[in-house]
Amino acid sequence: MQQTETKAGLHRGEMIKEAIKASGVAVGVVAEKMGISRKTLYNKFKEASIPYSFILKLGEVIHHDFSQEFPHLGKTVKKEAPKPQAPAPNSLLLPFDGEPQEPYRPGNMRECEQELVKLQRKYIALLENFNELLMKTSQGK
Repeated sequence: MQQTETKAGLHRGEMIKEAIKASGVAVGVVAEKMGISRKTLYNKFKEASIPYSFILKLGEVIHHDFSQEFPHLGKTVKKEAPKPQAPAPNSLLLPFDGEPQEPYRPGNMRECEQELVKLQRKYIALLENFNELLMKTSQGK
């Protein structure tokens, strides 16, 4: 058995290299999403025995199921639970940062016209407020 092959005859580094190539995702993007440098990822391609946890994480990044290459992977290796992220401060959330909402779709021409008039009024009010702000700031100079 060659030094570059694993017990099953599979070079894990070559396998992940081919999977990344087949995914069409750039190596730099994969490395960034994995939280490693491109150089580190290229070095992984040379390694014959890469930890299965790394392979699972890579599979998530490139949306590849490595159970074809490693049938036992799904049975014996448990995925780590995602690390909880600190919640974003509420003061920084904007109205559109919440859950995506279904966009308003007018049912007929009359509703379209009403929506257009409402948006025009909002736009005009916004322009007037902006104009007032400009006047106040220019008077202060």
